[in-house]
Amino acid sequence: MPKVRCHFFSVIMNTFKAIWYIIAMFIFQFMDALKDMRMQSLPSKSVVFGLIGFFAVIMVFFIYNLLRWWKTKICIEGDTFILERNQLSQSKTTVKLSSISTVNLQQNLFEKIFDVYTLQLDINSSVTANKTDFNLVFDDKTAFAFRDYILSYIDGKACDESILAGEVSTNSVNSKSNSEPIITFSFKEVIRHCILSFSFLGGIYAIGVVFAAIWAFCTSDKEMHQVVMPAILSLLIAVVPFLYKSLTAFLLYNNFVLEKKGDKIVVSYGLFTRKQFTLPLDKTNALVIKQPFQARFFNLCYGEIINVGMGDAAENQSPIFCLLVKPDVLQSIISQIAPQFILEEKEEKSPKSAMLPVLVKWGLWGIAFLAGFSIFYKWWIGLIILIVFLLCGILSYTTKGLKLYDNKLSITTGVFDKRTITAAYSKLQNATAEYGPISRRLGIAHGSVSILSSSANQTNSIGYFPLEKFDMISEQIISNDSIK
Repeated sequence: MPKVRCHFFSVIMNTFKAIWYIIAMFIFQFMDALKDMRMQSLPSKSVVFGLIGFFAVIMVFFIYNLLRWWKTKICIEGDTFILERNQLSQSKTTVKLSSISTVNLQQNLFEKIFDVYTLQLDINSSVTANKTDFNLVFDDKTAFAFRDYILSYIDGKACDESILAGEVSTNSVNSKSNSEPIITFSFKEVIRHCILSFSFLGGIYAIGVVFAAIWAFCTSDKEMHQVVMPAILSLLIAVVPFLYKSLTAFLLYNNFVLEKKGDKIVVSYGLFTRKQFTLPLDKTNALVIKQPFQARFFNLCYGEIINVGMGDAAENQSPIFCLLVKPDVLQSIISQIAPQFILEEKEEKSPKSAMLPVLVKWGLWGIAFLAGFSIFYKWWIGLIILIVFLLCGILSYTTKGLKLYDNKLSITTGVFDKRTITAAYSKLQNATAEYGPISRRLGIAHGSVSILSSSANQTNSIGYFPLEKFDMISEQIISNDSIK
């Protein structure tokens, strides 16, 4: 295929992302200068020099991005993706198509205006697991052509060079005739997910700040104007983040659709910024089932899929493949997209002997707070904190779970929120087991396993379980490595 450049829109967006604050200052100062000119007075020298300085900085960044864009060319030759950059120092990045783990499309509000897409490519590597490897801005036809060619190669099918030559229409490339819709979520269900998945600790913090502001306002002997502004500021600090996260979550997951296309799943969602994740299922490293604290009362849970590079790089999170639903509905969806991750049996809970080391660990922190508040403030506040820590220890103990299957394991952790990760032994990189003087006498240990993933899901802790369980996990990892 001939070498192509990204869309020119990428020059504008890269410049804006790098110096948006300088562009904003230039616009505001330019508007002030126009106001002075309307009043038949010339702008001051400082304003003029400021405008010239801001404009010069903007042009430097714009020209740099323009030259970078002009000197960067992209192509696919057979089974290889190539990115060449010929600036002062020349570079050539070559990636085998078989190493690409995900091919994602994204289109924000500004990209819709210019009818362009951001094509995100990620390779199956732990080195770059926390970021997207390639962000390429193309017109819609080129973006879909690149996506379909790469996915066809990953499928092991014959790749039609005419797709990359631009001879296929956008409608045919973006066709969903082969897609099988699995589940969609209505406006009401998206709202439910946004409300019930909000951080419980964040909500407690917000409520605490509100009550503290009201208490300070009612008990203060200061004048009204000295109390009102701090109280309003405290309320804004507590309420605004809650409203912001709820609103952005709705905008993010609006019109959520999960489809299956051959041996790949396609997850798409978003109102202003439309995101579409396409994942070959054979590159799935694990599945995560999450149950926020509020959702536990309604027996609802949602699922995330773990694949290197697949997800929201800015938020450092794995993409959701299903919003909050009943557990049986979620298991039905998993059976359609990744049956190897179905949990056929009930997980094993931590033994009763594990309660002692768990409460000791949480209790030590509580005692430290009790001592601190008793010495420097009021002892009863420290006592409340101690009780809360002990309650957290009990919740942590009751939540922990572990189940070892022939080819995979599932681990459940959490205090208020509940999280269950299921991964094949072949995807585990290592396992650790730790025990102190108390747990050693009880014949139990706690530890963790790590998988190839971004930092958010790389290390997965395991609660207190018999030592034999950790020996079995280590043996499975070693046996699967030898098979490889």
